[in-house]
Amino acid sequence: MEFGVFDNHAHANEYSGYGAAEVVRKFKAAGGGGIIFVSLLTWSIGGRPGDKEWVIRLYDHTVRNAEVARRAGLVSGAVVGVHPAECVKLLEAGWTPGEVEEFMRWAVDLAARYVEEGRAVGLGEFGRPHWPVSDSVVELCNKVTLYVLERAKDVDAAVHLHLERGGTATVDSIAKLAAEAGVDPRRVVMHHIEGALAGYAYSKGLSPSVPMGRRGEFEDALRHGPVFVVESDYIDDKSRPGAVIPPWTLASKFKQYVARGVLSADDMYKICVENVKSIYKWRLL
Repeated sequence: MEFGVFDNHAHANEYSGYGAAEVVRKFKAAGGGGIIFVSLLTWSIGGRPGDKEWVIRLYDHTVRNAEVARRAGLVSGAVVGVHPAECVKLLEAGWTPGEVEEFMRWAVDLAARYVEEGRAVGLGEFGRPHWPVSDSVVELCNKVTLYVLERAKDVDAAVHLHLERGGTATVDSIAKLAAEAGVDPRRVVMHHIEGALAGYAYSKGLSPSVPMGRRGEFEDALRHGPVFVVESDYIDDKSRPGAVIPPWTLASKFKQYVARGVLSADDMYKICVENVKSIYKWRLL
């Protein structure tokens, strides 16, 4: 297998967890061949919401994590962006919606520059909160998300979107935004999607990324065929053990599924190699 097991969305954080070097070592030892490192929250590394210097530090931190993985012989790339939780934090701190949008557009443009410079392979995780928020917050986040998709098209980047789990309505809303932006929907990753919706998202042209750690969701997704990628969504925080599965557990589970005949080696290749290539194209080749 060209890539081995591929974790499409993970975080590493030496400030609160093992850090990239140890995460990569454990993942590789378990059979991992490729991993995408995604930006954390700015305050996860000690930063302040709305501080541009901390956004730069956050992006650089993510890039370094991917570099650690590549030096260890893994296929890897950085996906850089500002989490939608930052929008909520700034609004709660008294920023106007216009000020928040302006800041987020700056963060998107910076992420696009990282892609243009070859330091990142995608933008993310941008999107919408997964917890209940007002309609005005959803509207603001949708404006930002549309801009993310437009800039992703400009720089030929993948996008990881953090979204609510709202069933087919969530999928339809992203398909609509992708069409409006004119971006290739296959480059748009629906991060942490419900396994049962993988087939529906794929039918809309999007790339579903299914969390391996949620009980039964991988099996739900597989009923629609190997049309998705998988992720650990590992947060690398020692104060929250078991919050999500680590990448090395994802790799072990994958190997167990093949050994038990839950999926074939061909299906694993489709999930971990072919689908990955369709999202990231030449940037991971």
